[in-house]
Amino acid sequence: MNKTIIYLLLIKCLFLSLVMNGQKGEERPNILFCIADDASMKSFGAYGDTFVNTPFIDSLAKEGVVFINAYNGNPKCSPARACILTGKYSWQLKEAADHNGRFPSEFKTYPQLLEKEGYEVGFTGKGWGPGVYDTADNPAGPEYSSIKIVPPYKGISNIDYASNFEAFINKKGGKKPFCFWLGAKEPHRGYELDSWKKVGRELKEAAVPPFYPDNDIVRGDLLDYANEVEWYDTQVGQAIKILQDKSLLENTLIVITSDHGMPFPRVKGQIYEEGFHIPLIVYWKGRILTGRTVNDFVSFSDLAPTFMEVVGARSYPK
Repeated sequence: MNKTIIYLLLIKCLFLSLVMNGQKGEERPNILFCIADDASMKSFGAYGDTFVNTPFIDSLAKEGVVFINAYNGNPKCSPARACILTGKYSWQLKEAADHNGRFPSEFKTYPQLLEKEGYEVGFTGKGWGPGVYDTADNPAGPEYSSIKIVPPYKGISNIDYASNFEAFINKKGGKKPFCFWLGAKEPHRGYELDSWKKVGRELKEAAVPPFYPDNDIVRGDLLDYANEVEWYDTQVGQAIKILQDKSLLENTLIVITSDHGMPFPRVKGQIYEEGFHIPLIVYWKGRILTGRTVNDFVSFSDLAPTFMEVVGARSYPK
């Protein structure tokens, strides 16, 4: 099945009530793309998790679409994110397929193309990376990460993702539709050791994957990881509230995902299922039927052309 057929299938599943491209008088949607750094699909309640609490993302899942068979194409940060931004597969990305490599300017990204279509674009936290890039801005767009906080645990970034998102919205002034990349740096390592004790968790709560030894060290590490996944969920929840308070939620397409599986042995950077199999939850109030699950295979390379199709763009990543 070629790439065109795959992303058209995704569009059909997602946007049953989408207007035809170029229809006049239709307000173009905003896009909020939220991506965790190293969070496994099974770490979200929408996919059946039992010990990581993700109420905000789970709520979006109940009102949107949950993709059961979404894959990243490459279980490392830089190449996975390059696939998202360009609509290409990792074997097409040259140096951008390396981890901590280089992003060539020859590749067009969907933020660059949407900016030409009149969109305001930006990102906070982690965009494309790690690595160096030949473009003027990070491939995810201009950065909004100046607002800081005191994080609850030492392993968590001091970037206030939600407040930086709000600063971006305030700066653009509501005159243009926006496309924003909310890139949490969690739950990437390292973690504050035994941070799970600060919130009164117990070792017995952790669900140990069958490919790990079941002992206190592994359980504690999983609970430290869970704290950081929950931080990502909290930041998503705050971003949603900002959209609600500014009356922007109804016309905003929201995508929730992670670049690959958790930073544990046999997952991140490894050729096993949990490294490739990623969460993908899509919400668009009034445009997507609620409470749906989709079993069709989709990949990160489908996202860029889908975003361009949704806004009725005249060009696509090549």
